[in-house]
Amino acid sequence: MRIALGLLVILAAGAYVRLNAIGALPAGLYRDEAFYGLDALNILHGQFALFFAANNGREGLFIYLLSIGIALFGRTPEALRIVSASIGIATIAAIYFVGRQLFSARIGLLSAGILAGTFWHVAISRVAFRAITLPLVLCVAVALWAASCTTPDPKRARWLAVLAGASFGLIFYTYTSGQFVLVLVMGWVIWHRLVQGRAGRQPRLVRSYLVGAAVILMPFVIWLLRHGDVYLARAGQVSILNPVINRGDVLATLIQHIGAAALMFTQVGDRIWRHNLALRPVFDTPLAVAFVIGVGVCVWRAAKELGITNAELRKGLPATQAHSPFSILHSPFLIPLWLITFLVPTILAEDTPHFLRAIGALPAACLVAAVGLEAGLAWLSRRGWLMMTGRLSRHISPPALIATLIIAYGGYRTYQDYFNDYVRRPMTGYWLEQHNVALADDLNTWLSQHPQAESGLWLQDRLRDDNAALRFLVPLLSNTERVHPFHLEGDSLQLQTSSALFGMILFDPNHAWGTLRAALPKSPVQLAIHEGAWAQGDLDPKPHRAYVGLEVSRAEKIKVPVETFEHGITLASARWVTGTAANPSSQTLELRWQATAPPSQDYSVFVHWRRGDKVIAQSDHSPARGYWPMPEWRVGDMFVDQHVLTLPGTTQLEVQPGDEIRMGLYDPATGARLLHISQDGLRQEWVIISPPR
Repeated sequence: MRIALGLLVILAAGAYVRLNAIGALPAGLYRDEAFYGLDALNILHGQFALFFAANNGREGLFIYLLSIGIALFGRTPEALRIVSASIGIATIAAIYFVGRQLFSARIGLLSAGILAGTFWHVAISRVAFRAITLPLVLCVAVALWAASCTTPDPKRARWLAVLAGASFGLIFYTYTSGQFVLVLVMGWVIWHRLVQGRAGRQPRLVRSYLVGAAVILMPFVIWLLRHGDVYLARAGQVSILNPVINRGDVLATLIQHIGAAALMFTQVGDRIWRHNLALRPVFDTPLAVAFVIGVGVCVWRAAKELGITNAELRKGLPATQAHSPFSILHSPFLIPLWLITFLVPTILAEDTPHFLRAIGALPAACLVAAVGLEAGLAWLSRRGWLMMTGRLSRHISPPALIATLIIAYGGYRTYQDYFNDYVRRPMTGYWLEQHNVALADDLNTWLSQHPQAESGLWLQDRLRDDNAALRFLVPLLSNTERVHPFHLEGDSLQLQTSSALFGMILFDPNHAWGTLRAALPKSPVQLAIHEGAWAQGDLDPKPHRAYVGLEVSRAEKIKVPVETFEHGITLASARWVTGTAANPSSQTLELRWQATAPPSQDYSVFVHWRRGDKVIAQSDHSPARGYWPMPEWRVGDMFVDQHVLTLPGTTQLEVQPGDEIRMGLYDPATGARLLHISQDGLRQEWVIISPPR
């Protein structure tokens, strides 16, 4: 009863950590996730496949599961990631059964608790990468085979063996490194022969196992014989045999990768922000100690068992199971073999340690840590170093209490590191390409607010082409009557529509886009710059603005400007907008500027909210945020300029008696202010703006 209750608590905690704000955190939708989503959409449209060849090729199990998420939740990041989270939750239950079958219910519970609170598994459960399916199917396959070996009912055992074989076959539909399960099975068979020889009904179980595996594997094998080059293409790109990766020294690279893989559990983890809080090791200090102890315990028990068996064989006695403290599977050897086998994919590829390529080793690592935790606490308890008196000792033993505290501490650290650090880091959003989600939101918002095709939406081909996230998140992207693609470099643009309401033009500001200015209709037009999200690719030295939106509409005729400054710069209007979507406690001042002649240089606008002698909030930038310098302004065009004023934290910015808002222009190079010219000829360095009501 206590075991069942403990498992329910672990599952509930694991589910909360994996499902909390799953649609929003972490921000972004990486291109691999989007490609999976596009393949899942094809499945919903009746286009089925065993292996999806786009984007270096992808196994199909996860994609078929994603189609269910999309059918339920639509074309959203949440629809994809909730599937990953559900698989992650199921893996917590699956590893419990593995631990229970191989060792004991106590080890199973410890393993489930460790996995539930491991940052590695939490992070991969909250993004839509197909690798998340490998630990689940591996655990199911091992648990079923263990159950078939220990079940006394022969008929039930054979059916469990069939299901175990089917699960083994299913592994090849999960993730590329899943094929290393062949090494695991062959290694276990060799060990099993050395230690046990043949057991009475085992050949029948093996035959049942092979039947189940053959049924599931047959379609994949037939496909592989025809398309082996497609399946192995990605492995060749990232292999350490690639001269680009090994730099002419394969052996040194191999040794370096082995060391990096060995240290990932206790010292230095994956550096890639898509998989991990960069360089964070798999386990925190207490569980890292337990992991090291567990490795020693498993190796020692395996060596001891092999030594006993060899002694029996030398005496001419048959090898038996009587000496083994574990199940028929000989867990002391199976778990280290499992761990080492699934570290090989990251050792033999670039970027070691790589938490996706090594994810098959994660369940084994948690089992090893559970074995070490139990063994270490049992050793301390036998020596009387764990003492506890009082009522609490009647309900829980000292080792169980300490194990619970260690696992809870690991889960707490993971929760803090994930939700208070990892998802708040800009690098996490950059590496998960959050700018594409922001761009998709802008496109969908514009299309929903302007249902008529005459309200044009132009998208530069540089932003549109080869952008799987946009294709998945924006259903109307392929409708060229609603989303008009355009090419900037060297082409003459025709952006005008019959209504003369040009709409929104989205372009990449990091490359030449000067021809866009020449393509605008004749003056007067109103222009508003909308800055998009920041981005930083894996090889970019610093963040940059991913895209910019230019909203173009007909300019209103202003008979009398509100304010006039030097050099013919006039303020056509000023109004307050309370709050923004990002910060509802802010105040936004919207200014509209014109020039009677192109200014000789670019000036910046300052807006200072003063309270007494102090400036409590301010905003300073050029009217077009540097994208449309004033010397390139056309006479008659109007520029919309928004200034967001906010206080630190979440404090509401409200008007108090005596508050004053000053606004003006200045030279950003020298700080010299332009003079405001009042109607009576008075000149001063700023103008007073009426506060918001």
